[in-house]
Amino acid sequence: MTHNEKKYPNPDEFKPERFLYEDGSLTNDTMTLAFGWGRRKCAGHHVADASLWIAITSVLATFSVHKALDEHGKEIPVVPKFSTGVTMFAELLSSLPSIRLISCYFSHPETFPCRIVPRFEDASVEKLTKLTGLVAEQ
Repeated sequence: MTHNEKKYPNPDEFKPERFLYEDGSLTNDTMTLAFGWGRRKCAGHHVADASLWIAITSVLATFSVHKALDEHGKEIPVVPKFSTGVTMFAELLSSLPSIRLISCYFSHPETFPCRIVPRFEDASVEKLTKLTGLVAEQ
């Protein structure tokens, strides 16, 4: 479903811009496969989406992510690489007494060096937690 070339040209390429309009705002294209669909859709998908959004925006509001530096102080370019592999798991079919193996293809980005620095020079743990609103001011 996520590899539909009519909807997502070059579906194996990492292209986050395909989910943005020309002005940089998000499109209404959401990928809900992780939570299932129909009657069996995860009841907590709204909480999961909101929690991820809060976590990501809190990190981006308080930290700045940059390319890593080499020993000469020059930026190390990030070359996107993705792992490939097959994960096997078993599913017990209710209509059959046997077990059927189902294989799923998973790909994820490989690790790469980066620098994560506070956006504020005088940042302390206390100041950053106050900025994120994770604790009440005393």
